[in-house]
Amino acid sequence: MTPRVSVIMPAYRCEKTVEESVRSALSQTLHEIEVIVADDGSDDGTPAILSRLSEEDTRVRVVTLPENGGVANARNVAARAARADRIAFLDSDDVWEADKLLRQLNVMDRTGAALVYTAAVCIDETGKETGKVFRVPETVTAERLLRGNDVVTSTVLVRRDVYERHPMERSDLHEDLICWYRILSDGAKAVGINEPLLRYRVTTGSKSGNKWKSAVTAWRSYGYLKLGFFKRCRSFLGYCLHGVRRYWL
Repeated sequence: MTPRVSVIMPAYRCEKTVEESVRSALSQTLHEIEVIVADDGSDDGTPAILSRLSEEDTRVRVVTLPENGGVANARNVAARAARADRIAFLDSDDVWEADKLLRQLNVMDRTGAALVYTAAVCIDETGKETGKVFRVPETVTAERLLRGNDVVTSTVLVRRDVYERHPMERSDLHEDLICWYRILSDGAKAVGINEPLLRYRVTTGSKSGNKWKSAVTAWRSYGYLKLGFFKRCRSFLGYCLHGVRRYWL
């Protein structure tokens, strides 16, 4: 079977959630997929779970990294092993709705978009919905992205050749924001599906869950992108307002 989509998953010490995440990919209505999991030096029960899943379903492939190198590197290693011409990102604690990939493929083919993203419903560490839904605009530009990142990584389907030109970098920053910004700045078209096709887990210690940490990381990410000082300030103000609307309004 030649996969139509390669699912890219970084995994690090995620024994409590990774099986649910992988199974949500394997349960897609689009059967012609491969799930490439980059085990980023896990020292818990993650490797054993991944080994069992790969034995149960040949669509699961595990790439074992000798030591933890960060989520950006793990995604890139998995992407280099991909066989499909389109790749989808899924973090090891997030869960897809069953028709996510098929719907995104249809939108991508119909619109000619290089990147398709969706809305997401938030869940807590136990998997319970929090009542918060991240809605998304019909499209997003590089400049709009700087004022608030509506593109949740686990919702993204992107052409592999586009991603290969602008792979993720700097796991210590907002590696997803940097990646999407470079892709959109290069002229790629992005289209959103404003329906929650992802169950997005927000944890206290994550960059997205810790609002102060996320804000500081955004400021540093703007510096890494070499934005001018005033543009950096305008973008950061927009980022803060976007965060207030997203999490508290």
